[in-house]
Amino acid sequence: MSQPDGPRLTFERIADDLKQQIRDNALRPGELLPSQSQLMKEYKASSLTVQKAMTVLRDGGWAVSKPGKGTFVSQTVDLERAYQTISADLERQIRTGDLTPGTKLPSRESLAEQYGAPLTAVDAALRKLIDDRWLTRDGSGTAPDVYVPGADDPTMASRLAYERLAKKIADGTLPEGTELTDERVADMLGIDNRTAERALSLLVVEGKGTRIRRGVPTEMGGIRVEQVVAVGQLAPVPGALETYSGPTPEELRTRQRMEHLEDVLADALEQIEEMRERVEALEAAAKPKKSTARKPS
Repeated sequence: MSQPDGPRLTFERIADDLKQQIRDNALRPGELLPSQSQLMKEYKASSLTVQKAMTVLRDGGWAVSKPGKGTFVSQTVDLERAYQTISADLERQIRTGDLTPGTKLPSRESLAEQYGAPLTAVDAALRKLIDDRWLTRDGSGTAPDVYVPGADDPTMASRLAYERLAKKIADGTLPEGTELTDERVADMLGIDNRTAERALSLLVVEGKGTRIRRGVPTEMGGIRVEQVVAVGQLAPVPGALETYSGPTPEELRTRQRMEHLEDVLADALEQIEEMRERVEALEAAAKPKKSTARKPS
């Protein structure tokens, strides 16, 4: 066992030693970490100190706890991959209806066990889905629960309508070239026009529709602009003022800004975490050490 160096506390030494063993493949992915009693004996540490070291490993993505079995080296040390897997799978379940509107998600600990992933990856995935409005958080309690938004939520309502349209396209009910208006979609799905409009916008953004604007003569001899969304990726349509497939330039610029802000936020959070650890270490080093000398009898 290595000796204390600098301001590191015992729980930090335990966590650092175990991290190094994982790096060296002395402890492999999926392998059971030493038990609490083993670590207490090896480091002459209290159970609370060992538990704190295990928390550091779990929160950092190095280990995963399985109730009744112990703590294991994470199978997904690559946090980015774990985060993408969790967020993509939960979004898929919402899209397909496996997670219906209003459903309460399992706890973050249960999700970590389910996906064999660290809590940090679960938290990041939940934050992404909340930011993207696939999930919502009930902040009334000390540990807020996470839910799939209800069907009356405008964003969720439009996404559900889009999924229904996508299914009709996939099964051939709406063949390529079918022109859809807000009113037609609203009647077809039994929804309001605003929700239908958003669903059609999603159809274009997702590459399943083409926005067409054409001029229609009026009785007064003028021209009014009529807009429809045609199923499929279509070439320019004769007589149309404009055809457009995919996100609009405004939507692309907004998406790029959001992606940039997400990167900036991730970097900032990482720096904050590093600063917090350093401050804790410096504060611990500054505390006066307790004297171990015995009082004269």
